[in-house]
This record gives sequence, C-alpha cells and structure tokens, in this order.
Amino acid sequence: MSSAPGTARFVAQHSPSVPPLLGATDAHVWRIDLTATHLTRSLRPILSASERARADRFHRAEHADRFVVAHGVLRCILAGYLGESPADLEFESGEHGKPSLASAAASVEFNLSHSGDIALLAVARGRAVGVDVEQWNDKVEHLSIAERFFSPAERAVLRGLALEPGAPVAGGFFAAWSRKEAYLKATGVGIARGLHHFDVSLHPDVPAELLADRLDVDAVTHWSMHALDLGARYSGALVVRAPVHSLQLLDASRWQAAGFRAIA
Repeated sequence: MSSAPGTARFVAQHSPSVPPLLGATDAHVWRIDLTATHLTRSLRPILSASERARADRFHRAEHADRFVVAHGVLRCILAGYLGESPADLEFESGEHGKPSLASAAASVEFNLSHSGDIALLAVARGRAVGVDVEQWNDKVEHLSIAERFFSPAERAVLRGLALEPGAPVAGGFFAAWSRKEAYLKATGVGIARGLHHFDVSLHPDVPAELLADRLDVDAVTHWSMHALDLGARYSGALVVRAPVHSLQLLDASRWQAAGFRAIA
C-alpha cells in the first residue's frame, strides 16, 4: 500500500553504535519495539528510582515490562546523543507536565509516545518537538468522538470520508488524532486549551499539515507537521519547530537486538 503524500517512511539502520549526527535543523524519530521485553533485565537498572516505582505500579507484568523497555531505550538513545551514561540522565517536567532533560547544557529536546506494540521517540536539537502514535481501535465511534473533540472543519472532512468508496473514516480519524496530539505535545500546553481551536489535515490524499490555530495565528509558519508511516492499522505524526531540513526515521530494532551493549 502506498503512503499518503507527505508521509515519511522509516529507514532501518545497520546496528548503529551511536545515534546519527543531529544538526540544528534535523529531526530524528526512533521506532521502538515494545515486545522486546527480554531487555527488561538489562534496562531496569538504568532507570531512576521514580521510574522503577512507576513500573512497579502497573497491575500487569506485560505493561510494566513495556514501560521499562520504552523508558530504558529512551535513556540509551538520548545518552548516545549526549555522550553520557544512560543511568546518569536526569529529567524534569514543564508547567503542563512535558518531560525534558534537566541539564540546560544538553540542548536536546525529545518526546515519547507509545501505543500497541510501538513506541516512538522524537529528538531535535534546541527546538520543541512532539510525536504521537495511535493503534487503530475498531471499538472507537469515530464520528461521535470527532463531534466532541474535532474542529468544525475537521468534522466536515471526516463526514465526507464516510461517503467515499471504502469509507476511509478510521484512517482519517486516527491521522487527525495523532496530528492533534503531536501538536499539543510540541507546544507543551497539553489539552488545557482544548482540541477545537486548531485544524489539521486528515484526508488520506492530503499531506500532513497544521492548517490553522485560532489562538496563535502565526503557528502555521512556526511548526512543521509530518505523517509517519508505521504500517497497517497505526497512525503517527511528528510536529517540530520549523524549519526542518532533514527528517530521519530510525528503527531501533537492530540496536535493541544487540542489547544496547555499545552505550548501555
């Protein structure tokens, strides 16, 4: 199946021992396999005490293991950019809960999202970034939820999709949801201001784009939005402070297979 216009594909790397060079106008997105729970034994020790406590609060071992994989791999990848030990990284939360590296000298911004078997880690240097992944859920009432949370323009496009051959409503809904979530995470304001005040593209034949933000009229020129091709029944989006001259989509699976021995 071909990708929609403007959709970026992941490029598998050949077991890099360190992340690629991250320039000032670059953005990297790492795909992390959350089913690699055999790594929990080696990754758990590099988590902070608070992260281990969060993992222990999960009722199901599967969910705890996936948390350890996501946050342990995040530490390993970020440490590779910074030339530091994964266990030594310290994090802090912004006003609305967005995590960041505590070291002001790091200059590396990141964002993490997970759904189903996939986690995404977006990384940029000195520029805000947001990423989101959504596994499609057949139980979701797409049009009903859109009426509650989407803007009038987005609802109109989604209703139009329901009339097209094949009715690609699910794809349009999750494309919009992932793009809206990524935008809110990039701006750092969360959902406090709601989801109605801005419009994103969602038609499968239209590139990912922030179309308008009625609370910030200059936002469309300040933010770059990209769809991420994650395979069947997943939608993903990246939003990063413009400009973006190079976007690399990196698959961490081979790195994970090596047990992160090179940097962990």
